Amino acid sequence: MPSFHSLFGSLDISSRPKRRRAVSLIMTELSHIRQLEEDYLERIPFNLQDGDAAAAANDSLDFLSDAILNLMEAY
Repeated sequence: MPSFHSLFGSLDISSRPKRRRAVSLIMTELSHIRQLEEDYLERIPFNLQDGDAAAAANDSLDFLSDAILNLMEAY
């Protein structure tokens, strides 16, 4: 699995516009991860939707949504 540094470490963040672009890229990746987590949640069978896996997936969706919103507000 690639590390954060291998994915984003080479980004030039020396100026505010470049940092804004870096945050935009990170938000795009987080949105993609959020969509995949949502897809996972939808595949959980109905009879298991009250279980631990569904609860963890819902928590992940909430945390990812909060992270994306916070990054949007940062720039």
